[in-house]
Amino acid sequence: MEICKHTGADYEYDYHQLYGVPENVLEQFCKSLRSRFRIQSAIPESREEWIARSDIAVKYLLATSVMLTSAEYVSEHNVRMAEPYLLYYGLFNTSRALFLMIPEHPWKDGQILKEVTHTKIQNVITDLLRRVSQPVSEQYLKISRRALATREALSYSFPAQGLKGALSSIAVDLQETVDICQFIAEVAQASSECLEAEFSKLPEIDWSDHSEALSKFYFYELRTLDEQLIDDEDYYRLGQFIRHSSKPWSLHKTGREGLVEDFFGAWFSETQEQNPDAYNPDDNWRIIFDFQ
Repeated sequence: MEICKHTGADYEYDYHQLYGVPENVLEQFCKSLRSRFRIQSAIPESREEWIARSDIAVKYLLATSVMLTSAEYVSEHNVRMAEPYLLYYGLFNTSRALFLMIPEHPWKDGQILKEVTHTKIQNVITDLLRRVSQPVSEQYLKISRRALATREALSYSFPAQGLKGALSSIAVDLQETVDICQFIAEVAQASSECLEAEFSKLPEIDWSDHSEALSKFYFYELRTLDEQLIDDEDYYRLGQFIRHSSKPWSLHKTGREGLVEDFFGAWFSETQEQNPDAYNPDDNWRIIFDFQ
């Protein structure tokens, strides 16, 4: 099965999980999604919104990859207190990436990035996955509930036995979290291919000096401090992208080599060379997604 013939992509992404989904199910999923993205492509300024959504979704997948490989590292080095946080937020951020690829959830000047609750993400992704695989949808709901419950128990209550006591029957493990995150990431990739296919029909345009939508990729509000900051690396990478295209690309294409390397490189220890046993963010960076 070639998934690209249904998404409209000009190449076949290295899928692992979605090849297990019946082709007729994927065909219907992509057909529906492409028609909805076709409507989006006709809306003025929508291309800026969808470039921002795609770039931020890639960042969520990058962050998840760091979290999951960090979870693997802390498990091997017996820093188990951190495991529930890393596994839950890895799953949560993968879900956020897919959430951004759903056209029915409006951008609202970037408020989508701030207002979405954990419960809403869980419910929306459960419903979406049901259209691709009922068993995976049910599995996702169970895993996300268990992961959240474990994270909350070790955030507010601190059972004396930790993960060795009653929580051991609830806590999720690394591999089941990686598997479900990979499935979600692949659905997000297929969705983004549908997005790219429909927006590719638009002509290229020149960008204005400032785009409010695109600024959400590099502009951060620190609400508890009532401060704001701009990440220079994010700003640079976005500038690189819009010099090449004024239309959104698939997540795989958006995650360009330099962007990916710089993101993981930011998590290297300054003493990495002196401590070969330190966490290495380059180890297994394709844990859930085939970054370039």
